[in-house]
Amino acid sequence: MWDLNRLRVWRAVVATGSVVAAAKSLNYTPATVSQHITTLQKSVGATLYRRSGRGIEITEFGKRLAEDSGEVFASVAKLDDLVESFRNVSRPRMRIAAFTSFNARVLPDIIEAVAAEHPDLRFDIQLNEPAKGRRSPCLIEVRAEVPQEGEVHLPGMTRIPLFDDDYRVVVSERHELAGRESVPFIDLAEQHWVDHDLWSGPTSTVVDLACAAAGFEPRNFAASEDDFAALALVASNLAITVLPRLSTLQLPPGLVAVDLTDPVPVRRILMHVREKEAHLPHVRAFTAAAEAAVATHLTSLAT
Repeated sequence: MWDLNRLRVWRAVVATGSVVAAAKSLNYTPATVSQHITTLQKSVGATLYRRSGRGIEITEFGKRLAEDSGEVFASVAKLDDLVESFRNVSRPRMRIAAFTSFNARVLPDIIEAVAAEHPDLRFDIQLNEPAKGRRSPCLIEVRAEVPQEGEVHLPGMTRIPLFDDDYRVVVSERHELAGRESVPFIDLAEQHWVDHDLWSGPTSTVVDLACAAAGFEPRNFAASEDDFAALALVASNLAITVLPRLSTLQLPPGLVAVDLTDPVPVRRILMHVREKEAHLPHVRAFTAAAEAAVATHLTSLAT
């Protein structure tokens, strides 16, 4: 009956007083939060909230559920600490959560540098976009952020900006835009699009805002959770897609990435470090290696 992730979402709604504020603190969309609390309400068979104007009013039962479930999360945290302590007896462990393009393009250089200093360290790498269910607590969280929506601060973690990642349009090498040096965003209005991010996370929110700024809604020809399938449709010259530069550095054959203008969509890449472990040598080594790897990445883009 109990889904801990839904309970966690509900506790965030009660703590912040609104779906929108809870979504921002959890790095979810408001629609995702609404879906979680609707499902939770059905599973408990009791009313958790009522609509009140443009917001919600928490019922007495909803408040009690949020308050009393705190003991559950405290117990789970104790179990996590217990397991972590036994795992680390023989070998230190570093849990990292990031997204696919960062893992593929930047993370290997970071891990190479850290492993040279700490050869016994084990790296556990998890995906945080999309965030499917509950993950184990991570020492390092590398996340994308929407600059227009303000800074995101994760509880108990230090926020470290890494770099801004601009977007490019990806087309077939046979497409009419393939030979252009740059493309005004409005020129994509009549194109067929492939939506590669059904999760509607920060990465796609940046694109949605750029479309709104250019005054059009994208004409979605297809949508796919599978990046390879989406790019295959683009390579077949059936549609275009818009991706962060980090995702376009090693495109499959038959694809071309072209710079965008007016506006240039940009996502911000952040590293969040768990504060209570930030002093550990391998965590400090990771932070330093990340900053060095990002500097190398930015230099390579400038040359």
